[in-house]
Amino acid sequence: MKLKSLLSCILALAVASGIALAATPKVTDLNEALSKAQSENKLLFLQYGREACGNCQALKGMIKAGKVQLSPAKYVYADVNCDDPATSRVFDSKFKVSGQTLPFVVVAAPDGTQLAARSGYGSEADFNKLLKEAEKARRK
Repeated sequence: MKLKSLLSCILALAVASGIALAATPKVTDLNEALSKAQSENKLLFLQYGREACGNCQALKGMIKAGKVQLSPAKYVYADVNCDDPATSRVFDSKFKVSGQTLPFVVVAAPDGTQLAARSGYGSEADFNKLLKEAEKARRK
């Protein structure tokens, strides 16, 4: 009987985890993300970094845990690789981020206009503040 209860709990956790992950789908191609934001009339939350970056992984963890408020109804989340030359060319031609520490994060309007940006490690409060700044800039 205990095994059955344990398996039920494990299944429930797996389903709940799947729902949480599905709540913030991500795009890994920058051009696709720009097109999707425009076609869906959503803000773009762009994380530009690499897999081996601890700061990048920390941000992904905050997003996955729902601590950074990226509502799928309002945002397209793009997690793109800065080591890809084609991605770098597009990023460099469209966005400007002050700082030299990954991740570079940009929040852009549906048309790709940069609304807010930051670089480096940040807390969930820092990233949620960035989202509020971008939403305020969009309303202007």
